[in-house]
Amino acid sequence: MSSLRDILLVGRFEVLRAVRTWRAMALFLLYGIAYGGASYLAVMILHALENQVAKQLMVATTTKPGALLDKLVESEMFAEIVVAATGNEALVEMVKDVPPLAIFGMWLGLLLIPFFAASSAAECIAIDMGNRALRFEALRTGRLEILLGRFVGQLALTGVATFLALGVVWSVGTLFMVGHTPFSLALWLLTLTSRAWWFSIPFAGLGVAASAITTSPAWARVMAIGATGASWIALGFARYFEGGDYGILADVMLQLLPQGWMRMLWEPGLGWLPAALVMVALGLAMAGVGHARFASRDL
Repeated sequence: MSSLRDILLVGRFEVLRAVRTWRAMALFLLYGIAYGGASYLAVMILHALENQVAKQLMVATTTKPGALLDKLVESEMFAEIVVAATGNEALVEMVKDVPPLAIFGMWLGLLLIPFFAASSAAECIAIDMGNRALRFEALRTGRLEILLGRFVGQLALTGVATFLALGVVWSVGTLFMVGHTPFSLALWLLTLTSRAWWFSIPFAGLGVAASAITTSPAWARVMAIGATGASWIALGFARYFEGGDYGILADVMLQLLPQGWMRMLWEPGLGWLPAALVMVALGLAMAGVGHARFASRDL
């Protein structure tokens, strides 16, 4: 219980320090701008798809996105887009009830949040090792508690940023689009898009591990972002060799890569919870790699 208390105290200190140094505000703005711009672009793309459907049905095109939303989601073209974006054919069955902007919000989160989480977490330990301020913290608690506390603090910051980003997506959808109710959009954004936070856990752990290896925040960020990008490349190789001569190796890679569980996060109901638990396990494993070096280094 003492260790858990120390972890929570270190996590609280990490959050408060981010607020005090304006790093939290910068992170929130980054999420908001990225989600806001991408959501507006998605609305314009949906409008173009609606007009394409209108031409096929030989009816008048619309002036505001969402006016032909019911016809769009029933089209085979939209079903193919959903399957290509999510990799989950089961989602096509529920797409008539889910606002397309909520699907886009989760898809965008799965692509962007890993890089944001890894980049943000990459400096949480390295910055204090560089100026040796971490020594004073290490006098009061263990190194494992420091590492896990910073990890928890970064997850809290990512969670708040993700929640604020959902508000940006909801605002764009409410202001520039029709065809759904504000309550329905908010509910589905919380149901789907918030799952991207769980997907960020392994990459936050990767950032913490990189931060524990070096005393340079810049190098830690380069390593974290580079490793995050490499994981997507590894996913491509694993999918390519899946079912082939190297199928066993590909299956092992898919089990160890967070992206290998990404399709399960799209499952309706509670079917996504096993993937969320795997994300937690992978995040702790990633952070544990950093602790192997952090535990023995001279502070």
